[in-house]
Amino acid sequence: MKHALIDFYYQFHTKQHYFLCHDILEEAWKAQNHYSKTDAVVSLILCATGCYHYRRANYKGAHTLFQRAYRVAYLNRYVLSDLGLKGSDYMRLLKDYAQAAQRQLPFEPMELPVLHAFTEAIQAVYPDYTMMKQVSTLPYICDHHLLRDRHEVENARLEALKLKQLKDKK
Repeated sequence: MKHALIDFYYQFHTKQHYFLCHDILEEAWKAQNHYSKTDAVVSLILCATGCYHYRRANYKGAHTLFQRAYRVAYLNRYVLSDLGLKGSDYMRLLKDYAQAAQRQLPFEPMELPVLHAFTEAIQAVYPDYTMMKQVSTLPYICDHHLLRDRHEVENARLEALKLKQLKDKK
C-alpha cells in the first residue's frame, strides 16, 4: 500500500491526475485480502474523485464526495497517519472543500497535509514531486473518463456477456 500511496500523492499534487489517483488506490485497496468501504484509504479515493468532479464544475457531485470522504476519515481519524496524513488537517480540508463546492466557488488544487517523513519517501521515488498550484487544464487529465482507452473494459464486458449467454443456454 505504501508504494500506491507514494504514486497517489505524486499524481495528486504534481500532475493533478485525480482520475488516475482513484484508480491507483482502488486497485491497491481491492488487492488486500479483506477490504471494506469504511477503510481509511477509501477517504482518499473519494477525495480524489471529488477533486476530479469539482475541477469539472460538477459541484453537487464534488460536495457529496467530499462529505463521504470526511465521514470515512472521521471513522478512521486515529489511523490517518498510516496514510501519511496529518489527520485533523485533512479532515478540516475536506470540510472546507465540501463547503466551497456547495457554494460553487472556483476549483483550486487541493494540497493534502502529508506528513514530512512521507513527503521524503515520495521525493525519494519522484525527485520532481511538488505541489502544482495552478489548475491543470490538460484535456487528457481533466476529461480522462471521456478520453481514456476503454478497449480492455469493453472486451471484458463482452466476454462476460458471452459467458452469461452460454450459461443461460444450458
